[in-house]
Amino acid sequence: MVDLNRYVLEGQPDARIKDPEVQKSYYYVATGLIAQNIYLYAAANGLAAWFHNCDRDNTEKAFKLRPEQQVLFAMTVGLPAKA
Repeated sequence: MVDLNRYVLEGQPDARIKDPEVQKSYYYVATGLIAQNIYLYAAANGLAAWFHNCDRDNTEKAFKLRPEQQVLFAMTVGLPAKA
């Protein structure tokens, strides 16, 4: 999830930071880095992890998110299936 109200626009070294498409590139990179850390944690602890799309509209409603809070992806972590 990204919360656009928490996105600091002033004082950034990238002069294009006020462009929504540039902002999007930054929060998608941040999402990937977070997902990677979750995968590493899961692997180190014998858990399975799956990064995936989700029903964004209903997820935002279920969590009662504000309009500036947007669901980007979902990640499921749990015990691996037994073979």
